[in-house]
Amino acid sequence: MDDTIVAPSTPQGKGAIAMVRLSGDQALSIAKRLFKPAGKILPRKATYGKLYDFEEGSFFDEGILIYYKAPNSYTGEDMVEITCHGNPIVAWRIVELAIKSGARQANPGEFTYRAFLNGKMDLPRAEAVEELVEAQSYRGVKLSFSQLEGGLSKRIETLREELLNLAILLETEIEFPEEGISIDLKEVEKALKNTKEKINSLIALFDRGRQFLEGIKLVLVGKPNVGKSSLFNALLEEERAIVTEIPGTTRDFLRERIIVKGVPFLITDTAGMNPRPSDEIEKEGMRRALKLIEEADGVLFLLDASSPIDESDRALAEIVSNKRKVFVLNKIDLKKVISEEDIKKLGNGHIIKISAKKRENLEELTETLWKCFSGTSTQEEIYVNSRQKAFLEGALSHIEKASEMIRNHETEEIVAEEIRGAIKSLEEILGKISSEEILKNIFSRFCIGK
Repeated sequence: MDDTIVAPSTPQGKGAIAMVRLSGDQALSIAKRLFKPAGKILPRKATYGKLYDFEEGSFFDEGILIYYKAPNSYTGEDMVEITCHGNPIVAWRIVELAIKSGARQANPGEFTYRAFLNGKMDLPRAEAVEELVEAQSYRGVKLSFSQLEGGLSKRIETLREELLNLAILLETEIEFPEEGISIDLKEVEKALKNTKEKINSLIALFDRGRQFLEGIKLVLVGKPNVGKSSLFNALLEEERAIVTEIPGTTRDFLRERIIVKGVPFLITDTAGMNPRPSDEIEKEGMRRALKLIEEADGVLFLLDASSPIDESDRALAEIVSNKRKVFVLNKIDLKKVISEEDIKKLGNGHIIKISAKKRENLEELTETLWKCFSGTSTQEEIYVNSRQKAFLEGALSHIEKASEMIRNHETEEIVAEEIRGAIKSLEEILGKISSEEILKNIFSRFCIGK
């Protein structure tokens, strides 16, 4: 961590501009070897200059340098950002010259890692940097930014303080019995129940965050030739899947992303589902479809308006009975032989009538998808990722054990020990006690230059 590090902070590829970052004690002195300013370099002021190749003794580009003096920088160290023209050759030559001047190529996520170690952000905020960059929708961007501003961290810190106060009360009674301090364990149990409810409400945000950052997973299901691939293409507004009059054209599955009102949906087109597959390929297609359905947040159950509901439809309805669903009555441009009453017998769910072939009522369908699977929630914009969820569940387990011990009239020492275990789980979320190996594993997912 004593090295000065360097890396491009803009993606590989050509563009109008690119940026290279340096961080560490030697950041400015190294930058001065390859950047010749037109004026005096002052902290947090943009300075124009030319980029100098000291190996060849010539200039090769012009750009802007901004110097951030420690601790007032992203990493908490001296930092320099050099903006140049967006040819990757230029950016990488800057990196090469910086390395020849004593810098080291940054590891993935090392800028954010240093910011974390230098107290510029806690672990949830650091993770939010990556999630903001990787977000697949505007809603996901807003969620990540809220996390970056400390939405989750504040909630976790409040829970930690509540538990810490309980632990202090119990330990005071244990350590100083001569003071005559008496703790009402029923009140402790009541406080633990309140904390448990708050933790459960945070855990419940896991699916919501995953959906808005990665996408709400929806699977198109239906028997062969009901128009799943036609609907898939219509939603994507391109001919992504092969469509023919021959049943069973789709043998595997296709997955693409669409955005509806800023919310990403991952739509999967599966092979036509025949509950009684006739060959090995059809059996494998069925097996894969069942796995996709199990992992999905919901299904679009397609029915052919021109064909009566049969045993295959009823068998598929049984398979997806525990999933949120939208019934899509396709081919309404043909003679309709299915009624809404027939569809309702297959289970609960919205019913939308469309013609995928003629692109009829698709806006109504996407609006229904948004309302059914995303909603208009006005909840505080926070979420938890899988790592944070695991430690919240750990804290919850300790709290439940502490409450059980109180009911079983166990000693205060044992109750306090479980509460301390819950506190440690919350501190793992904030990164207060995480091991170096765990931290490096988290930050290794980041891009170089972050």
